[in-house]
Amino acid sequence: MIEKSLEYFKNRLSKTLSDKRREAYQDAVEALEKQLPKKVDTRTEYKDLNNRIICFKGFCPNCGWTVESHRNKRCNRCGQKLDWSE
Repeated sequence: MIEKSLEYFKNRLSKTLSDKRREAYQDAVEALEKQLPKKVDTRTEYKDLNNRIICFKGFCPNCGWTVESHRNKRCNRCGQKLDWSE
C-alpha cells in the first residue's frame, strides 16, 4: 500500500506544473518514505552481566540521530521507521 502511494505521488510530482502542488507531492513522498523501515547504521550491542544482549544502539539512517533498540521503533528526531534486524 505504501509503495503504491509512493509510486502515485512520484509520478504526479514529475508531471505537475504548480509549485505549490509539487511541494505538497514532495512532502507526501518524504512522509511515505519514512514509513518504510530502514536498517539502523552502525549497530553496537550492550550486554548485561550475564552476557545477554540488553539493547542495540546505532544511528538513524535518515538523519544520523542516536537511537536505541529498546526505546526506538522510530527515530525521535525525524520519524523514520527503524529496522533493527541484522
